[in-house]
Amino acid sequence: MVKVITGENPSALGYHMPAEWEPHVQCWMGWPERPDNWREKAGPAQATFARVAIAVSKFEPITLCASTAQFTKVYEEMQHHPNIRVVEMSMNDSWFRDTGPTFVRRDRTSDSSGDEQLVAGIDWQFNSWGGLADGCYDDWSLDNLVAKKILELERHTRFPHHMILEGGSIHVDGEGTCLTTEECLLNPNRNPDMSKDEIEKQLKLYLGVEKVIWLPRGLYGDDDTNGHIDNICCFVKPGRCSCRGPMTNRILSTSARLRLYLFSRILPTPRAGR
Repeated sequence: MVKVITGENPSALGYHMPAEWEPHVQCWMGWPERPDNWREKAGPAQATFARVAIAVSKFEPITLCASTAQFTKVYEEMQHHPNIRVVEMSMNDSWFRDTGPTFVRRDRTSDSSGDEQLVAGIDWQFNSWGGLADGCYDDWSLDNLVAKKILELERHTRFPHHMILEGGSIHVDGEGTCLTTEECLLNPNRNPDMSKDEIEKQLKLYLGVEKVIWLPRGLYGDDDTNGHIDNICCFVKPGRCSCRGPMTNRILSTSARLRLYLFSRILPTPRAGR
């Protein structure tokens, strides 16, 4: 069993969430199969996921998780790609960015407890992007175990948290600044009993950030995730963001307003630095 820490938060032990462009040990992926979420019994999605896994495996190892029903098929398809490991894992759907752990790391080699791990994971709660009222499906119990399973397999310390949060709803620059949206994190279908200040406090304690920049909304028409930040804006380097542009005239005004808001909020904001 891995070490589970409940009495202390990651930042107090020197952990912080690294930026996406920092070196990876590996990439974790889930294998899609839900016929109600994916068209044509997930066939096109599976073909796309396979291409992505193979492409990424040229640069870093991949662990591809598939259900019992799909394991043999996926294993045989990937057996000639030595940088891809196929693991059997039950799940409700394949969005590991949202259901998997938030990995955090630290530079020092031990804390007061003698734990020498440099990498740990935060195990948030997941409710299918909105629970029974607004979620994408009614049973997410297996998805809610994905983070725990990954951390057990990798033997990384686990920080469980009661807050509902998906990985796609946060984005960090690795130097103390976090981007998120009010539309998602303040949605009553996530954490209705927590205020904005309370949520921000938990982000700082668990992600190791000093500054949280709240954008009002995410991508226009994003009813599935209620405005995830990773659909609209991300850091490309410390202090620099890239914002998604409009794809159709219908969302032009909304996207333009959001970009103006981004510039007004982010440009005058000194970034946190380590």
